[in-house]
Formats: sequence, structure tokens, C-alpha cells
Amino acid sequence: MNDLIDKLDAASSLDGPRLAGYGYERQNSAISVIEKALLAVVNHRNWVAGIVVGCLLLGLLATFLATPEYTSTSRIEILPDSPVATSVDEQNDNAKINEIAFYNTQYALLQSQSLADRVVRAGNLTADKNFIESFKLDAPQAGMSSVRRNELSKKAAEILLEHLQVSPLRTSSLVDVNFTTPSPELSAKLTNLWVTQFLQASIDRRFAATSDARKYLEARLTTLRQNLEVSERALINYTVSKGIVTISSETDSNGQTKTRTLVGSDIEAVSKALAEARQSRIAAESELANTQTGAAQINATTLSGLRQKRAEAQAELARLLTIFEDSYPAVVSLRAQVANLDRSIATEVSRSTQGNRETYDSAVKRERDLEAELDRLTSAYNSQQRESIQMAILQRDVDSNRQLYEGLLQRYKEIGASGVGANNISVVDRAKIPDKPSSPVLIFNLLLALGAGIILAAALVFALETMDSSIRDPQDVVSRFGLPLLGTIPEVYDQAIADAILDKKSAVYEAYFSLMTNLTFLTEHGAPRSIMLTSSRPKEGKSNSSLSLAAVLAATGKSVILIDADVRNPSLNRYLDMPNERGLSHYLSGDNDLSGMIVELSQFGFSVITAGKMPPNAAELLGSERLGTLITTLLARYDHVLVDSPPLLGLADAPLIARNVEGVLFTIEANGTKNRAISTALTRLRMAGAKLFGAIVTKVGARNQVYGYGYGYGYGYSYGSDNERNRTA
Repeated sequence: MNDLIDKLDAASSLDGPRLAGYGYERQNSAISVIEKALLAVVNHRNWVAGIVVGCLLLGLLATFLATPEYTSTSRIEILPDSPVATSVDEQNDNAKINEIAFYNTQYALLQSQSLADRVVRAGNLTADKNFIESFKLDAPQAGMSSVRRNELSKKAAEILLEHLQVSPLRTSSLVDVNFTTPSPELSAKLTNLWVTQFLQASIDRRFAATSDARKYLEARLTTLRQNLEVSERALINYTVSKGIVTISSETDSNGQTKTRTLVGSDIEAVSKALAEARQSRIAAESELANTQTGAAQINATTLSGLRQKRAEAQAELARLLTIFEDSYPAVVSLRAQVANLDRSIATEVSRSTQGNRETYDSAVKRERDLEAELDRLTSAYNSQQRESIQMAILQRDVDSNRQLYEGLLQRYKEIGASGVGANNISVVDRAKIPDKPSSPVLIFNLLLALGAGIILAAALVFALETMDSSIRDPQDVVSRFGLPLLGTIPEVYDQAIADAILDKKSAVYEAYFSLMTNLTFLTEHGAPRSIMLTSSRPKEGKSNSSLSLAAVLAATGKSVILIDADVRNPSLNRYLDMPNERGLSHYLSGDNDLSGMIVELSQFGFSVITAGKMPPNAAELLGSERLGTLITTLLARYDHVLVDSPPLLGLADAPLIARNVEGVLFTIEANGTKNRAISTALTRLRMAGAKLFGAIVTKVGARNQVYGYGYGYGYGYSYGSDNERNRTA
């Protein structure tokens, strides 16, 4: 079977220009979904037109029968709340507004049940005659129970919400509030009443929120003040019991308190004094060392004078020694003066060294005393630090309580100063009494009805197309039934098939010529010599196909004979306008005058054997050996024998005939025969052992154009007339 399909594909490619000329070749591009949909609409145009027109009539009727409705509109402006300026950073952060959430909240409040109940009470709508008549409510009666009155109020609120429409204006703070009722006065009244109560409800919520906030803050302030007093008292009692003396305290930017105690202050003072004492001791030690090594000038004024005099005396002595001898009185006197000056300088140096020693000892003693005092204070401070852990805990409690108290006190003062504040909602336009109804709108209703009609029609067309299992695309016979597609035959409207086949320029002739060409690839000897044409049900075009194929084969110079084997319902004699006196049934019944049964058709170029008179036992005759003998005899005289057999469903004739021919051409009507009928017929043929050459799809028309099959001749010619639609095939 695959080899056969490949041969047919090759034949189609070789004969491509011819097939393209008939407009039946398969398109290579994908089938357009839009084209398929439009074609489906055209195929079911009567249903589509009926549904659309019916919906339009219903829309027109509904428009005229509907009660006029009047819409009144009021426009309001809703501005976001400005954040309150406070000294508490956390409060400022929380005051920032998410505008999207804010406006969504306002829209929800505009459509809330509580606002509807408020409007019912404010307008006393349960007693409003216009409201009651417009919505056909029960009027309240004297002595009516509270339960019944509540039910009426609830019903009125539900009606308000049903007829309310809130329409925010995009990219603005404006909101339109609409009411639609049968009364124009009532629409305006309800709209203005709704807007007024919305504004009043907003003010009431602000006042209630401020009052509740003040009460809450007062209670919280009392509690926090008590907590602060308790924590401060605990801190003081602890410092007294531990002997911790606080000199000063300061609060940092985080609100934490840092204290300075007496012990810490003493340590700072002693540390400073110790540093000074160490510097003094180092200086005294340096002076003492310089004095002992003679490098220092102690008592600089006195020593300077003595050393000046000694230098002068020594100089004078040296000068005299150059002139006089050692025993010279002046020299002796100067020697004695220099010795006295040396003793005076030594005495003065000794006195200065003793003073530096005393200064040094005093500095050392002061340093040691301060070190001892610092050690004592440090020990006391360390002990106090261990005890100050609990003090720090108590101090943090005091700081926390003070921060909470001061922050809440500031918020309390700010709320008291701001009060309720200005309302952020204002009325831009008040509702007016409408002068014309807003509904029904004829054009809108007709468009709506048209849309509904189109949707219903589309749904119906889709359902019909889904349920339709007929052959739309001729190529489907390959995938669905495993049959090669040997030819596609166009639908003929304007002339009889016998006349169309004689015109070699007609689309029908070209289609059957293509079929004949494809048949030449089926066997090694070319086109099969004996072929039976059948279908699953009557009127699928098998008789026309038999007649046309015989004419095309004869036009190629072959000798062809056509047998009408449908003895129950013969048709070839009607198509050829010839008598049906003697034919196949007579031969099968025993009449051996075969030559008298053969009719030569010179205008077609082939011979024909009609069905003959209808016998009472058609199946028995067709199942006899004489049918095989007849075909064998005819094959000896003719190149091709074509058998036009009865349809398969419900009859045993076709399977009996199929056993006596070389193969079968199965005819399928496009857009007509269902898949199940075709499958059943093919199953019967295969069970009978028939060889299936392939399928012919007939009556291919406008419904199949979307699959690449149509009427047009690819080289500029056009066959057939669109003016006449009298179907003859």
C-alpha cells in the first residue's frame, strides 16, 4: 500500500501542471482557520441568518417592552488625608498613606451596607410614596411590628445597593455616584441623599476616631506615669542602699541616661593629681641627678657671682705669676683669695644638693600617697561597678518609661490641637433631575442582541461542523481509511455528466483524465484491465464516474466496455438515454447472445452492456460463475472492462462482483458520506477479498475550496457557469 501511495505521489508530481489546471491540487500552505470558519458559516448560512435575525427581533421587542429608566449623577472629590506633623518619627512613618489602598477603601465605603442603611433612615424611604411605587414595595401600616419594619428597611437598603453605581474617573480624585430608577425625581433625590450621607458619615468617623484616641491616650498616660514613678523610686532606693552618690546625669540621642558618680569623679581628680605628682617627681629627680654630677647650676645667681670672682682672681693670679715669683705677697694673697672662693662655691653646691634631695623625697612621698589613694578608689569603683549592673537595669526601665510617657504625651497634645480637622471629601456637582431616560438604548440593545446572535450562531455552526464526519478534505481518505487518493471530481451544476465528458476542455474531463493517468501506475501493465466502481450508498457519483472513466480511456485509443451491474436500480441507460431491453441480467440468467446485448456508443467511443430487466434473485445471479465467464470473455475482446456495481450498504451484490475483477475503485461523495458508513463498506470489501486500488472523491465543490480544491483553471481558463445551480451529478 505504501508503494502504491508513493507511485501516486510521483504521478501527481509529474502531472502537476495538469492537476493544477483543474484547481484540484493540494495546497502546500497551512489551511487558514479564518477561511475554514467563514466557509463553515457559508455552508450553514440559513441557520446563521435565522439565529441572528431572531436575536435582533428579540432585542427589538425587549427594547420596546422595557420600562424606561432614568439616571442621575453627582460628582464628588475625595482627597487623601494629609499626614499629621508630629515630633514622633514612628508616628510620622505610620501616617504615610498608600493612595491605592485609600481610594479602594473609599470606593468600598461608598457601596457599603451601613451607608445604605443610613440613607434609608435619613430619607425615611420606607415611607416615601415615590420610592415605594417605583420599586413596588409594601407601604408601612400603622401598628406594624418592629421586625416587619426592619425587614422593609433591609429590603430598601438592598434596592439602593442594586441601583447604585460608583464610577471613579481615571487618573483623578473625582468619583461619580449614579442612581438609576424609573422616576427621574427619585433618581436625583437618592443620588444627593447618598452623597450627603457619605460626607456626614466621613465626618462622624473622624470625630469618633479623635474622641476614642483621646480616651485611649488618657488611660495609657495614667498607666505610663505610674510606671515611670515606680521605676524612678526603685532606682533611687537602690542607689541609697548601695551608697552610690550620683553627681550628674545626661541623656544621649537614643534616650539612654548616663550617670556620673562621686567615686568616678574622685578617681578622675586623683588620677590627674597623680599625673602631676609624677611629673614633679621626675623633674626633682632630674635636678638631683644634675646637681650630683656638677652638670646643673644650683642657686644660679649666687654661684654665678662666686665663680665670676674666682675666674677674675685666677686670671689675675696667672698674670702676676708671669711677672713675680710664688712668694710674692700679691701672688700669695691672690692664692688665698682663690682658695676661699673655691670653699665658698663648694659650700654653696652642697647646700643646693641638699635642697634638691629634700624636694625629690617630698615628690616621691606625694606620688606614693596618691597611688595608694587611687588604688583605694579603684577598688571602691570596681565594687561599685559590680553593684551598678542592677542600677543600669533600673536606669533602663526609667529611660524606657520616660520615653513612652513623653512620646504619648506629645501625641495627646497634638490630637487635642488638631481636633477633627477639615473633611477631605467635597461635592463637586449636585445631582439634577434627568430630562430623558438612560435606558433602554435601542442601538445598544440591538448590538447586544447581534453579539448574542453571532455567539449562538457560532456555537451552532461549531456543533454542526463537529458532528459532521463527512469527507471535507479529499486527502483525508489516506489518513482515515488507508486508501490512496486517485482523483477528485468537481461538482457539476450546469450540464449533464454525459454532455460534460464529451467536452475535453471541461473540468470534469480533465479530472477524469487525471484519474486515468493515476490508474496507469497501479499495475505493471498500466491501468487495470477489469475495474469495478462502487460506493457505500446510492447517489455518490459512481455511475457518472464509470461513464466518464470509460469515455476517457476510450479517448486514448483503448477499446473499453462498460457493464451496468446495478440490476436492482440501473442508471446508465437513463444517463445515455437508451433502452434497457436486454442486458446483464439476461446473460446471467442463461441468454448467450452476448453480441446482441452489447451496444456501441460512437459518440463516446466505447461499448456498454445495460443492466437488463430486474431479476427476482439478483444476488444469486451476481454470485454465479457466469459473471466471471462474462468478464473473461469481454477481456478477450476489449482492453478494459469497467463494472458499475451497486452500492455496498445493505446489499451483497458488490462483494460478489468484486471477486471477479482485478480491483475496485471506491467512490466517496465529498461533504456527504459519513466516516462510519465508509468504514463499514470498506470492511465488507476487504472481508470479501477484494483488492482496493484507491478512492475517488466526487462532488468536490465550494465547501472544499479552503482545502485547496476548487473550480479554477490554473492557466487562466474557467470552466463551468455560476449562473445555473441545477445539480445533475
